[in-house]
Amino acid sequence: MTSHPLEWPELRWTLRDPVAAMGHVQMVFRLGCGPAGPDTPRRPLTEVLEIRE
Repeated sequence: MTSHPLEWPELRWTLRDPVAAMGHVQMVFRLGCGPAGPDTPRRPLTEVLEIRE
């Protein structure tokens, strides 16, 4: 789900239902997967987890 593009009035107008005379789009659902992005760097587990025995 995304609502960020709908914060711009110009984009909100293009997404409206052309049959309806009133109303605004409140949320956009994206189905499927986009292109794979780069891997994000991860901290070593020992920096974020302390195991006590």
